Amino acid sequence: MSSRFCIIIAICTLAISSPPAACAQRRVGEPRHRHAEEVSAVELLEELDRAEHQISELRRRVEMLEQQQADSPAAGVESEGVFHLDGSHELDDPDQESRRFQLTSFFRQGGAADDLFDSFGPADPALLESPGLTQQFEGEATTDTGLGRNFYQSPEFKEGIVIQGIGAVMKIGGFVKADLIHDFNPIDSTDLFDPSTIPVGAPPRENTRFHARTSRLSFDTRWPTDRGTARAYIEGDFFSEGDRFRLRHAYGEIRELIVGQTWTTFTDMRSLPNTLDFEGSVSVVTRRPAQIRWTQPLPFDDVAVAIALEDPRVIVDFPEEFRGETRTESPDFVSHIRYSTEPVQLQAAMVIRKLGFQPEGESVLADTAWGFNFTGYVQPTDDDAVYYQVMFGDGIGSYRGLPDAAALLGGQSGLLGTFAWMVGYRHQWTETLSSTFTYSINTIDNKQLQGPDALHENTYLAANLLWNPGDRLFLGIEYLFGTRENNNGRRGEANRIQASFGFYLP
Repeated sequence: MSSRFCIIIAICTLAISSPPAACAQRRVGEPRHRHAEEVSAVELLEELDRAEHQISELRRRVEMLEQQQADSPAAGVESEGVFHLDGSHELDDPDQESRRFQLTSFFRQGGAADDLFDSFGPADPALLESPGLTQQFEGEATTDTGLGRNFYQSPEFKEGIVIQGIGAVMKIGGFVKADLIHDFNPIDSTDLFDPSTIPVGAPPRENTRFHARTSRLSFDTRWPTDRGTARAYIEGDFFSEGDRFRLRHAYGEIRELIVGQTWTTFTDMRSLPNTLDFEGSVSVVTRRPAQIRWTQPLPFDDVAVAIALEDPRVIVDFPEEFRGETRTESPDFVSHIRYSTEPVQLQAAMVIRKLGFQPEGESVLADTAWGFNFTGYVQPTDDDAVYYQVMFGDGIGSYRGLPDAAALLGGQSGLLGTFAWMVGYRHQWTETLSSTFTYSINTIDNKQLQGPDALHENTYLAANLLWNPGDRLFLGIEYLFGTRENNNGRRGEANRIQASFGFYLP
């Protein structure tokens, strides 16, 4: 059936079902000619608006039917072919399924939309199976096979709130997470468990806290280009002063290129154990700097190299009398090489950076910092996963929110050495029950002018039980233990119990 025939039917239907304006009953005592004028000026315009909307909707449905018939093998119409991610075009090739998708199934046909409701709508379920949408992007944290969700990964691009527009599809995701926390010992970070904030020597105290600041909202938009599928991702939470919306991720990527703010190239999110606590192990790197990154697959199977320039950050631990300002004179240069398969992911990362500090009224004191981060994820069975990390270097403390440098004699600065490691284990007890255990240590090589209360070492232990009673529901309980040792050898510890409840957005 042609679109013109449908439009004619719609007009005829409206004409039959709508009473003629001239036959409308006038009010008692009202002049006949005046009532007729009101009918023409008001009711006919309303009828015209309704007719235009219905015609627009019919046109959209006809286009969808025509598109389905064109894509259906039963229709006897040859395929329009495939657009590969390199921009080439050829007929369907099942051997290259993972590297292509059909633009005809991505775009809504018909040109410009007539109104908002004709511009956007629920995505076609068949569209969500397109390899161009479901492909694994570099910016996404790889999921644990068979072990359910974790709090580091972005929402899967399927089902739920998926909106299809003209030439683009957007997934709205996130979760609501409420944390009930009780501390048995003094610790100044009440909303997350950061052992570096343990006040050594403080009088005994307990504390209870209930918040939902880690709740998250994300917008994942994807569209086809001549160079492959482009993706723009924005995510935020409310973990800020006044519980205001806080930017976590804002980046775009296409093929090998990522530009924007996201996880640093120095880390590997798949090697991070899944804790209810928002902070995580004291060794893991969770920085999200602005960056430009290029990832290049190597000729070897499952191996890729990434290089990036990232926004620098400098933290110094100087006495109050040592006045001055930190300087970032160049971006951080970060690179990693990664071997990744479904059950195993191994990564070696390095960073080289230039740190600067300018004493008041003097020239900048600069030094070159460096660091390595070796991480791994191994899944020996469908129900078990093992994590590990070893990180060391000079002047890389800010990647964990700690000092990069400290004062030396003679008004000079010195880079602080860091050595950290972590082990973790996750087990899936049943389809709905899982547990994670992790332990980590971070040690700083202190300098001579650092105060007696300067951080020397902290430890972190977490053990939890998570239950997913429904597809989009989760709750769990977690025990946390941490220690802090100062430069003078004094030590403090903290114990915490945390219960979390949440809902994943569909």
